[in-house]
Amino acid sequence: MRVTFLSIWMFFTMLFCSAHVIANSTEEDGRVWLNILANGATGIDKLRWYMELQPRWREEGSRLDQTLLRPAIYYKLTEQSSLWAGYAYVVTDPAGKSAFDEHRVWQQYLYQFAPIRNISIQSRTRFEQRYIENSDDTGYKFRQMLRVVTPSGVHSKLSWVFYDEYFVNLNHTDYGARKGFDQNRAFLGGNWALNPDTKLEIGYLNQYVNTKQADLVNHVFSTTLNFSF
Repeated sequence: MRVTFLSIWMFFTMLFCSAHVIANSTEEDGRVWLNILANGATGIDKLRWYMELQPRWREEGSRLDQTLLRPAIYYKLTEQSSLWAGYAYVVTDPAGKSAFDEHRVWQQYLYQFAPIRNISIQSRTRFEQRYIENSDDTGYKFRQMLRVVTPSGVHSKLSWVFYDEYFVNLNHTDYGARKGFDQNRAFLGGNWALNPDTKLEIGYLNQYVNTKQADLVNHVFSTTLNFSF
């Protein structure tokens, strides 16, 4: 277990370092993200609903940057896999620019691998279609996440969480998206089971964003509260 923990830690450390090396010049910011998740039964066998509310703050957490509302439904193909379809309404208030609305339609496939020595590994593959206010183009984005959860050894309710998510734009758009690598998010933190249906996850998220000008490295204090019904 110690070897596994060390290997995962080194893997994410390399990801963090590579983000800084790739960029010719970077801008850094401290940010705060709060994520409230809920999911429950629909009354139809294997079909469940999902809802996500996520406000995000920039400039060391002093200014509201973005708010996302993301509802979805998903169907459990097996105990390990599910297919999702959802929508997202996003309001962005960037520094020095007017706030704008965005609508997203998205689909994803979630797969839970069989545990390896009590280590849980999950893969999430998501496609998004983005419609941004005052833009004529539709943006297409691919996102791939790999999430690892392992018992902490400190307390039975505490687990360590590691994940990395890679974003790729599939086309150029008139609102500034460039085809190719868009951003990477790497997270390290802990997940506490408050009860069987409620979990609290807190940790550090490193967001590297590839832009035309100076690339962005955001140091995010991330908190997620997850409810199941």
